Amino acid sequence: MALAEELREAVGSLTVFGRSDARARPQTLAAALAFYPAVGLLLGLVASGVAWAVDQDYPAFAGAAGVFVLAALSGARVSRALAAGGALGLSTAALTFAAKLWSVTGLPAPARTAALLLAPMLGRWAIVVQCYGGVAAAASGPAALAGRARFREFGIASVTAFTVTLAVADAAGLLVLVAAALTTVAL
Repeated sequence: MALAEELREAVGSLTVFGRSDARARPQTLAAALAFYPAVGLLLGLVASGVAWAVDQDYPAFAGAAGVFVLAALSGARVSRALAAGGALGLSTAALTFAAKLWSVTGLPAPARTAALLLAPMLGRWAIVVQCYGGVAAAASGPAALAGRARFREFGIASVTAFTVTLAVADAAGLLVLVAAALTTVAL
C-alpha cells in the first residue's frame, strides 16, 4: 500500500493526472521523490511519441508538438509558477518556453527523441537532488520537501536517471549527466 501511495503522490505532484493528497504524510511525500525521474521519463515517452507521430507528416512542427505535450501533461507548473511573479515572472516564463521550443525544433529526429525523453526525467531528478541535499526554506508546500529526501529516494532516483540516460545516449549520456549534475549542484 505504501508503494501505491508513493506512486500516486509522485504522479499527482508532477502531472495533471490526479492530485497530490493534501492529507498525505510528509514521509509519503518525501518517499514519492524516488519516483520523480520515472514519472518524468513517462512524460518524455509520451512527448517523444507525439513528436514522432507529428514528424511523419509535419516535420517542422514535431519538436514544438513535443514541448507542448510536456507542458500540457505537467500542467505547465513551471510556467505558471514563474508567471505568478508579476511582469518579470511572466516575461521569464515566456522566454523560457520560447527557449524550449527553439532548442528542440532545430534538432534532428534522433536527437529530438533523446532530448524529449531525457530532459523531463533529468529535471525531475534535479528536484530529488535538491531535496536530498537542500535545506528547508518553507514549512509548507513543495519547498518543505527540501532536506527531507533520504538516501533511498536519492539512490533510486539517481540509478533510474543514470541508467536511462546512459542507455539512450551512450557515451554522450555521460556528458549529459555531468552537465545535469553540475547545473543541479550549482542551483
